[in-house]
Amino acid sequence: MRRMMMAAAAMLVGATALRAQAAPAHPAAGAPIRVQMKQVGSHYMFEPANFTIKVGDVVEFVNVSGFPHNVSFEPAKIPAGAADVLNRAMTQRMAPLQGPMMTQANQTYRISFAGAPVGTYDYFCLPHKALGMTGRITVEAR
Repeated sequence: MRRMMMAAAAMLVGATALRAQAAPAHPAAGAPIRVQMKQVGSHYMFEPANFTIKVGDVVEFVNVSGFPHNVSFEPAKIPAGAADVLNRAMTQRMAPLQGPMMTQANQTYRISFAGAPVGTYDYFCLPHKALGMTGRITVEAR
């Protein structure tokens, strides 16, 4: 009986830890959420790829690997009115809704979501989109 109780407790702790990894907590007020852009083996990814922020938060994309990466948004997969907000917030754009190409390890690109409409924002890395380097930001009201 004691073994069964210990096994059940271990499973509960494991499930709680797994849930914590799957849904990253919202960053502390004023602290940007950091998203790593990296290659692991033959996989290119954002980590975390899917997360939730509040209107006004800042997302900081960090090129961990040094391979060319950028942040681009799907025009048809962002809320109405979001393109203007993002284009103002995205400095040194290559094109509308496309951040600059980052080629150096630890290079950082910050995007403020001040004034951004609530909703989901699908994003991707232009050179690695076909390889699955995509994600989704959910923006909630403050």
